[in-house]
Amino acid sequence: MKQVLQSRRGLIVVREVPEPRCPRGAVIVRNAFSAVSSGTERSRVTESNKSVVMRARERPDLVRDVVRLARNEGIRKTRSAIQRKLAEEVPVGYSSAGHVLRVGSAVRGLAPGDRVACGGAGFANHAEIVCVPANLCAHVPPSVPLRNASLTTIAAIALHGVRLGEVAIGDRVAVIGCGLVGQIACRLLRSAGADVYAIDVDGRRVEDALAGGADHGFSTSERSAERVLEASPDGVDAVLITAASASNDPLLLATEIVRDRGRLVLVGDVPVELPRSSLYQKELSFRVSRSYGPGRYDVEYEERGLDYPIGFVRWTQHRNMECVLDLQARGLLDLEPLISEVVQVEDAARTYDRLRGEPSERRWGAVLFSYPEAAGSEAAGPAEARVPPLPLRVSSAQAPRIGLIGPGGFAKNVLVPAFVEAGARLELVGGGAGPSAEAARRNSGFARVAADELSVIQDRDVDAVVIATRHGSHAELARQALEAGKHVFCEKPLALNEQELARVIQAAAESNCLLFVGFNRRFSPLLREVRTFVADSRLVAQYRISAGQVPSSSWVHDLGDGGGRILGELCHFIDSLVYLAGARISGVSAAAAAENALPLQARDNIVVNLSLEDGSVGTIAYVAAGSEAVPKERLEVFASSRTAILDDYRTLDLYGNGGVRKQQSRRQDKGHHAEVRVFLEAIQAGTTPVPLGDLENVTLATLAVVESIRTGAAIRLATTLL
Repeated sequence: MKQVLQSRRGLIVVREVPEPRCPRGAVIVRNAFSAVSSGTERSRVTESNKSVVMRARERPDLVRDVVRLARNEGIRKTRSAIQRKLAEEVPVGYSSAGHVLRVGSAVRGLAPGDRVACGGAGFANHAEIVCVPANLCAHVPPSVPLRNASLTTIAAIALHGVRLGEVAIGDRVAVIGCGLVGQIACRLLRSAGADVYAIDVDGRRVEDALAGGADHGFSTSERSAERVLEASPDGVDAVLITAASASNDPLLLATEIVRDRGRLVLVGDVPVELPRSSLYQKELSFRVSRSYGPGRYDVEYEERGLDYPIGFVRWTQHRNMECVLDLQARGLLDLEPLISEVVQVEDAARTYDRLRGEPSERRWGAVLFSYPEAAGSEAAGPAEARVPPLPLRVSSAQAPRIGLIGPGGFAKNVLVPAFVEAGARLELVGGGAGPSAEAARRNSGFARVAADELSVIQDRDVDAVVIATRHGSHAELARQALEAGKHVFCEKPLALNEQELARVIQAAAESNCLLFVGFNRRFSPLLREVRTFVADSRLVAQYRISAGQVPSSSWVHDLGDGGGRILGELCHFIDSLVYLAGARISGVSAAAAAENALPLQARDNIVVNLSLEDGSVGTIAYVAAGSEAVPKERLEVFASSRTAILDDYRTLDLYGNGGVRKQQSRRQDKGHHAEVRVFLEAIQAGTTPVPLGDLENVTLATLAVVESIRTGAAIRLATTLL
């Protein structure tokens, strides 16, 4: 399918990318039209075209991140990471309409063939086929053309601004900025019985607003404040600022023309710089509108389908979208005149070039991208196919052919470069968003793009499957790949519960294929040095991880998608202690600091005590709180008369009877490249570098940490059978 993408440098391209898959809480929609919001999307293009120096001035936080990366990873690796970031292409668009093709299992009220309006950046993209959560889809009434319905989300932005202005029948309301959102706002206000004052720097836009139903129109170059006050001596009741401006002039104008105790609502993009005197003297109310209604930026609402009760939140973004469509169906809102042009999606690059042109050449109206009709019926989803087992490919003189599932940031920046360096052949990439898979083919050197995850597993030209998806899918994908006769490199964690773990371990035990989990630290040169130094001794180890904060809305904290940071990250450090001691975990006791933002199982300020089968003991302190200036990891290992102190995989101090021996690495090396090399060598040699029993034990111990926190009890691990 075709999709419009924008590079970090502002370049607009149309790519052929795989179709998105259908999660349980979303629908797959074939777009008929998608709307280009000239103001919003011009801003994105302009932002991307800024020089590196200008971006650095505006975002000092990103500069600090780059400096931190350079300090940890070195200049060369940092430069490569920046170049990869600049080469990334991201989806654009957020308002579209089309026909439902497929419906997720958890979706109610939508069916294949339904006409729907879609919203949301990252969902309602400029693409032939999109995947949209159910709460961001609204039924289109039969009398509303899909081309008009494609403006629904943009109109909902204007509608939410009107609602925040608390407009009543007969109110005098000014709209400053008569671009697309401003024009829609004028029409909505007119339908609501308001006396509408349209104001813009461009007289032609003012004329268009008057033609669309505004009662008064003023150009800012013609003493607009005086003229508004002549028409309404007490001032207007409310002002909607829908302009985009580099100065705060629209806000200053708003404070002049609004009445005593009036209301200001900022919908557009204007610097929020208001003199206190203007607000104080009139005791004004000032609100900033957040997109198209309650639910915006709430992951639980937008992506996980949680709706707000209508008795408490009357107008969510979904209900605002429905209202826009209902107003059109009842003849109270006409969006047809606001469409300035309809172009084929193939002409997207030229369309965006016009957005960047001279102001005199720009159009305020909406440009729609149109998409070809589907050939034949596509309402039914792809049939489930059982993966036929393939014979194991034993050692070969040729490097294994790799199929990657999940070409996200970690895979692109860490795993793929490691596989390339180790000499693997990048055969196939799939999964994730369609653009990310296509970008991995184009930028990383994969030979082909797969339609979905199953296609990677089924492909006969793939020897080993690399799984780098979100955590919740790891176990099932690994099991399917093993049963299909593929070697598996699965990023941690291996599983999020004991049932998943049992199935994937059984599949590995019954297969002639290698199961390898991305516990990279055991392959770090400095940690291997520690193991050699304390070999053949019972250990007392203390591992402190200053992990830093991750927003509570992140998928990592979602118990189904990410499993929480305990399952997703703590397994690394448990595996490190198992590796150092050469013994498995026999007992776990854990406690978590009280936190309100996260469920108990997902807390990330925890202390874990571990007992190992050889009599060794270890403590892991995993903390999200604290200063970012503290190095992330510190490991202290005590054994007999020896002590090893490893700081952030950069420096190692080995204390023995003969004094101290210090080692320092030129760059931080946590073993990613070494683990990939070992994985590929093991495939060719037919060996198993990490026993299945160790993989099972580490995962069971990590699950036991969650159980110990939940119950407050110490957990004894059952002896594994492998």
